[in-house]
Amino acid sequence: MLMLYPQCPPRISDKVIHRQTVRLGRTIKLLCPVEGDPPPLTMWMKDGRSIHSGWTRFRAYVQGLKIKEVESEDAGSYICKATNGFGSVNVNYTLIVIGEYIHF
Repeated sequence: MLMLYPQCPPRISDKVIHRQTVRLGRTIKLLCPVEGDPPPLTMWMKDGRSIHSGWTRFRAYVQGLKIKEVESEDAGSYICKATNGFGSVNVNYTLIVIGEYIHF
């Protein structure tokens, strides 16, 4: 059946694990599983600052954020904000970076 007015605000479309752990030097992808009509635009923020193309190890994709060669200062709060003309929704993460084991 065809719906005449399918427009709806963004919503989270899948389960999200809000606490993510990654080891120093590894790569992690934080997912932004959102849907809406029209498809929402996404924007990533870390600790309240917008992530942009100048952040060389960070790549924002339609459904997530990839961080390469993770450093200890990458730990913190991440938000994916998905917005369309009908509203917005946030997907929140806390990223925990664990160091290499030191052998004495």
